[in-house]
Amino acid sequence: MRNTTTRTLLGIVPALLLGFGCAELEAEDGSNAFLDDMSNGGKEDTGYLNPDGIEVEVDVEGDVEASSWRLFEAPAELGQFAMTYLRERGQFYLEGLAEDATSDQRVEWQVGGEWLTAADARTRPTAELRHFRIRGVNAVLLRSAGDNVDLGTVFTAEVPLSPYTVMTDAGDKCANPDGHISLSQSVYWYLWNPDRSGCTARTQELRLTVSRMFSEARTTYPEYDQLVADGRITAVVLFGQIGDGPIDDSEAGVRNMNRMARNLLSAGFSEVTPAPVGRRFSKTTAGVEFLFDLYSPGDFSGLGDMAHFGNFQRALSEHEIVAYDGHSMLGASDFWSRPEYPDFYQIYLYGGCLGYEYYLRPILAGKGGWDKVDIVSSVVEVSADANAYAAPFLSKIIWAVENRYNASWTDLLAVVRRSVGDSTFGASGVRDNCFSPNGTLCGDEPPPPPTGETKVFENATTTAVPDDDEAGVTSTIVVPESFVPRSVTVELDVTHTYVGDLRLVLTHDGVEHVLWNNAGGSDENIVETLDASIFNDRQAAGDWVLRVADTYARDTGTLNRWALRFGL
Repeated sequence: MRNTTTRTLLGIVPALLLGFGCAELEAEDGSNAFLDDMSNGGKEDTGYLNPDGIEVEVDVEGDVEASSWRLFEAPAELGQFAMTYLRERGQFYLEGLAEDATSDQRVEWQVGGEWLTAADARTRPTAELRHFRIRGVNAVLLRSAGDNVDLGTVFTAEVPLSPYTVMTDAGDKCANPDGHISLSQSVYWYLWNPDRSGCTARTQELRLTVSRMFSEARTTYPEYDQLVADGRITAVVLFGQIGDGPIDDSEAGVRNMNRMARNLLSAGFSEVTPAPVGRRFSKTTAGVEFLFDLYSPGDFSGLGDMAHFGNFQRALSEHEIVAYDGHSMLGASDFWSRPEYPDFYQIYLYGGCLGYEYYLRPILAGKGGWDKVDIVSSVVEVSADANAYAAPFLSKIIWAVENRYNASWTDLLAVVRRSVGDSTFGASGVRDNCFSPNGTLCGDEPPPPPTGETKVFENATTTAVPDDDEAGVTSTIVVPESFVPRSVTVELDVTHTYVGDLRLVLTHDGVEHVLWNNAGGSDENIVETLDASIFNDRQAAGDWVLRVADTYARDTGTLNRWALRFGL
């Protein structure tokens, strides 16, 4: 968690309270994240934790025409148009600026070749104010948008020159139709599309210049020591109302909640009755009790449900992990500024639309900085319910407790990504987290460096892998020495004509780790080194058993050699 924020925290200004929804796809009925294999994939962390993205700060610069009484709000309004324009292209996600409309600190105006703060510019005639810039706006660049980016890299967004007259100037010609939102001047920015045929609005190229690059971070973890300090981990999933009809058993949010309840029971959880709110489930493993509460849409239907605000407040006050699964409200992040936030460490999973753009800031302000909070949020419209993102996340947390906390933030995001199917979610506030399985990362004395010494043990006995046999064949390496490795990798040499048939599992000290899980499709042979960091810091002495199973018919192969490489 960072000790300082990357943006100026401003007062929350209530804006539009217009509901809008994202199409949520219910997870497949046959899947249960709480029963899935949660073994690590071995990918290292990056600075901004999104598997396909980086986080930067940009300065937004352009021109504006507006009446004198709205001029100082206009730069932020153009930022909103830019946010939509860039978001629609699927690679550039800009922090929402609606709540900065009256900021005298963030916006600057160019007058006579000099930059003036908005506070100083208010003393000048408005006729002199046309060219502006907004400093230090956060953005996430996904996929190729993040390639070859450096300080000074410039992106552009087509936006109106006069943001408050677009409806008058162009009617509906520059807006995308939306069945949930009626077009008006106040929401034009959200539906903005200057590429539509017949768009007549006067536009300009707003410049977005990269002004700050965040350095790549070390591998970081949730603050597991704080989560388990009292012998339990508490979590709540808030299932909001998804449909427009009554809240009954057929409502999508209710169905999603009931499905997670069934999956928890199937995974060995017991239901606790009566529950304080909603339904409560409990399971103890590795000496830690997991207490999960599920709130239905009847308990809290979503942002704006003031009738059940007390339940919302209770959810935030009593749980270490808080997952929100429901609709967002345009400009309604002030709802997250209403509750009192506890002073213990929390993780928030925000599953509503535009979570990164709008909803990080009020949660961060409520927690008073990054010291006691990490936030997982979406940069795009969420198309999956909590069974697809919260369930695998919670399941991975359980796995981490059972496996010496060897689940980094990237490992957690990876299981969510595999389940959701895209890079919707990233994590904020985790750059400077202190916990690691090897000791604190924040003390005056860093953990001792590796010695550079390695130990290698191998089994080179050639063994045929039986075809279409789930039991497979096993091969054992006996490590006769007593030592604790800093790193563990497995060298494999397997001949096979279709590696997608293969499943390889390594077992040692009562722990199973899946090295290869029917990956690679029609590729031939596996000759590579795979990560086995789950065994880091475990006693190496004893039997290490590799099981190789060919799970489909026809293609065949042979285990030629395998070896364990220990870094000390």
